[in-house]
Amino acid sequence: MKENREERIASIVLIIFSAAYLTGAFLIPMPVLKQQLGPGGFPIAIGFAMLILACIYAWQQFRGGMTAKESEEEIEKRAVIIGAEEKIEKKADLRTMGFILGLMLLYAFFFEILGYAISTFLMFMAGTLYLDRRHPVRDGVIAVISSFVLYYIFTILLRVQLPAGLLKFLEY
Repeated sequence: MKENREERIASIVLIIFSAAYLTGAFLIPMPVLKQQLGPGGFPIAIGFAMLILACIYAWQQFRGGMTAKESEEEIEKRAVIIGAEEKIEKKADLRTMGFILGLMLLYAFFFEILGYAISTFLMFMAGTLYLDRRHPVRDGVIAVISSFVLYYIFTILLRVQLPAGLLKFLEY
């Protein structure tokens, strides 16, 4: 019972947070035309998904959850599958967390100036090169796809205005 006390508390906090997020999503003003999805559709969907997952997590924790030994074995198995077995033995690295936090602050600062695509690409590459330098070509391809393709999906297909920044000449 004492073993999963923290998980039970975390599950309750997640349910409260999800409910508050969902409440905030319902407070977003809807457009005049009711047939449009509106700006609140996506946040409401995320809120419901978070609340459902938080309830599942709470249900798992209150029905017994896993023992400490079982969870360690499961963590080790998953770490071996994804190739991170050396990372589960280490404590939190404050320098790495500080770097990522600083990177996120820089991302927020340069988001409007450089635009979504370029700032996302640079943040992704800086983060992956700092954390793992084994696959820079693969990470570069993923960074290009995740930043530039998503930029065009949102701006052209979904008509969501993201900051273009230095790519203003490519706008239609």
